[in-house]
Amino acid sequence: MNNFQRLEEEQIRQYDASKRRKVQNNLEHTFGLFKFIGQIVDVYLPAMIGVLISAAGGNNSGSKGPGRTPSEGGGHPGGVGPHPPNGGIARR
Repeated sequence: MNNFQRLEEEQIRQYDASKRRKVQNNLEHTFGLFKFIGQIVDVYLPAMIGVLISAAGGNNSGSKGPGRTPSEGGGHPGGVGPHPPNGGIARR
């Protein structure tokens, strides 16, 4: 066995489990951060694009729901209310 092999074995012995765990924790935290940033982009980027399109005066045809919100004079989504069990229309 030459000196380089002995040095390698000595370094392997000195590299204990606590150092490995520290490296593993750092990697897990880094991946967790990337996952968190990806989730934020996934949630807020489409909404932000819709806001920018609306601000520019464009038509956001990909949006779900009514075209106008109640604050813009549109109908409130809960304006009609639930129907009675017999299928008729509820009286007000």
